[in-house]
Amino acid sequence: MENSYSNKKEKTTILSIISTKSGMGKTTLVESLIKVFKSRNYTVGTLKYDVKKFDIDKEGKDSYRFSHAGADNVIIASSKKLAMIQSLKEEKTIEEIITLFGNLDIILIEGFKNNIYPKIEVHIKAIDNNLLCKNSHYGTSNFIAVASDENLDVNIPILNLNDSVSIADFIEDNLIKEK
Repeated sequence: MENSYSNKKEKTTILSIISTKSGMGKTTLVESLIKVFKSRNYTVGTLKYDVKKFDIDKEGKDSYRFSHAGADNVIIASSKKLAMIQSLKEEKTIEEIITLFGNLDIILIEGFKNNIYPKIEVHIKAIDNNLLCKNSHYGTSNFIAVASDENLDVNIPILNLNDSVSIADFIEDNLIKEK
């Protein structure tokens, strides 16, 4: 029996999950949302911004050797996974990166605070009292909700940070079904 969430949309829904700082629970929320959306038969991609200049190559591995020999692109493939390591001469825009996903139902972005996509801010009072949705530097009109562990005085919906099913319902009702 198919569930009621199996209707695929023609356009990809892109949502940014952001917070004032690390440790707020963005990754945990994104992970939970992936599970909920997958249970509803959506195809899901995630994009994570890393300010630390990550390196997935391990010294001594073939892909590491290829990259360090000067290959511009290295693709590692198996029957279950595929990864591409691309050397960049300049940082790609978020829009350029999103095209790499192809045709998915939902793309969840973690980080990339300054973007044009709808945003849900993750907020935990014990970690920080500040809110990005109140800071005009971050394009406050793109904020659609705050997922928090407390009630806040904001003019957008406050979602229970610990209830990923309700957050997924909110996303579906306000972004996916709108299309």
